[in-house]
Amino acid sequence: MFDFGVGYTEMFLIAVVAIIVIGPKDLPAVLRGFGKAMAKMRGMAREFQGHLDSAIRDAGLDEVKKDLQSLKNDVGNIEPHAKKVAPPAAVAKKPDNDFSKYFGDAADVKPASDAA
Repeated sequence: MFDFGVGYTEMFLIAVVAIIVIGPKDLPAVLRGFGKAMAKMRGMAREFQGHLDSAIRDAGLDEVKKDLQSLKNDVGNIEPHAKKVAPPAAVAKKPDNDFSKYFGDAADVKPASDAA
């Protein structure tokens, strides 16, 4: 229900703390003020988004935005199918050990002794 990460138990705890701290008499007025503030913030965000969208349209970037959205959707649609095609271990090639190919095994190399 809530998309902002607060479950029912947390909401219940917040409600109990609010009733204890604010008091049952003043709680409706506080909640009404909180609701008005949230409505005002949503209106401001909606207005800002509208101005931003109009600026994008004026700049001619709306087509770029649509292209990016379509690419994002295409990648989202391809990704689940790509996982079904082949597991990464089957596709991955074992890398060649270039060091041992050119210089031999590291166990064959003897440390240099001081000849002084």
